[in-house]
Amino acid sequence: MKPKPAFFIIVLLGLMNSTFAQPDTLEAGLLKDIPVWMAEYHVPCVGVGIIENGKIKWAKNFGELQAGHPAPKNTLFNIASQTKPVTAMLTLKLVQMGKWDLDEPLAHYWIDPDIAGDPYLGKLTTRIVLSHQTGFPNWRSDNGGTKLHFNFEPGTKFGYSGEGYEYLRRALEAKFQVSLDQLLNTYLLKPLDIKNTCYWSATLDTNRFAFWHDGQGKRYATSIQTSVNSADDLITTIEDYCTLGLYAMNNASLYNKPEVKVKENYYRGLGWGLVEGLPNGEYAFEHGGSDIGVRTMAFFLPKSKRGIVVMTNADNGAFVSDRIIARAMDYGKQLLATMNKGAGRHQRITIADTLLQRYTGIYAQSNGKLIKVEQAGSALKVSGDGIPTAVVYPESSNQFFLDGYDVQLQFPDANTLVVFENGKQVLSANRK
Repeated sequence: MKPKPAFFIIVLLGLMNSTFAQPDTLEAGLLKDIPVWMAEYHVPCVGVGIIENGKIKWAKNFGELQAGHPAPKNTLFNIASQTKPVTAMLTLKLVQMGKWDLDEPLAHYWIDPDIAGDPYLGKLTTRIVLSHQTGFPNWRSDNGGTKLHFNFEPGTKFGYSGEGYEYLRRALEAKFQVSLDQLLNTYLLKPLDIKNTCYWSATLDTNRFAFWHDGQGKRYATSIQTSVNSADDLITTIEDYCTLGLYAMNNASLYNKPEVKVKENYYRGLGWGLVEGLPNGEYAFEHGGSDIGVRTMAFFLPKSKRGIVVMTNADNGAFVSDRIIARAMDYGKQLLATMNKGAGRHQRITIADTLLQRYTGIYAQSNGKLIKVEQAGSALKVSGDGIPTAVVYPESSNQFFLDGYDVQLQFPDANTLVVFENGKQVLSANRK
């Protein structure tokens, strides 16, 4: 039998204040438990990177890219909205070099025809875009049409917006007369010797790509992304994103000023979310990604030069990544609680069965993807394309929440379903 450590060693270990568990215990535990969690939530592939003392300490990919194709060491993941901090890092590098002005009106370089002549136009700046204060919806289609418009005056409050980042992309491309991916390679990726980060192209090595899967672990039909987008769909590896996180931590003063408050202990800086209120005066940069068949998350702690990156290729991936983060980081549970807590309180109520049944059925998104809503006792169970398989609870006659997460479902009427994550609309669907 293995002897127990002496009492004074137990006390010493208990008093140690390390952000991460001891490496031998941590790595052994993750190697054993991650495959179990993946099977539980039907997540085919998971990548994990851990940074300690300003270096990549551990990086590993688990599972399969798709059935029958084990994940290699340099697995490529679509990282969805984790693209945004990369765009921000590029832009602030241009600011550092004197090639771009953080507070110059973007109208000097680009004006979207939909808002030409709008009195708010001159208020759009790079600072406003990178901190999500443009007043734009997440995507213009969220307005129920194809035209862009302001939902509020820029600079007055937080409103997560991919459209804002795309507005910035068009301004950058107009000034420099090259595409965003060329700017990215020239000013950020090549100087950092990053070689596995790119947008989708005909030359992408799909033998290394973690294909998208639904909440039951079934692969989606390949959705090839060909356009360069400043807010979405960058492709990278665990090691590359850890390198980008190290770059952000080493230049933390560019990103760590809170520009707008989102909720308690959570702010938006330039490109990154900022989590404050951690022990020992620590704070964290954070950003996640969420698309159909994609769930990713990263936290970087500049003060102690530590971090974690988790990437998955399935709609249920957040359930696995949260377990990994909670296990790997002493601050993990606090970080997740801050991120997953809604801006308002959610109180579970009871509504009539007839009302629950009114919302059950099959809903179709504009891209043809389907969502199934079933009654589950006094709640609803949702599953389908682009959302985790989960039970949601009523907090009003037409709004439901996912316990422990900042995720809400809303039924504006009996034939429409809208899903919100972290305060932003991520999809809508109509009854078939």
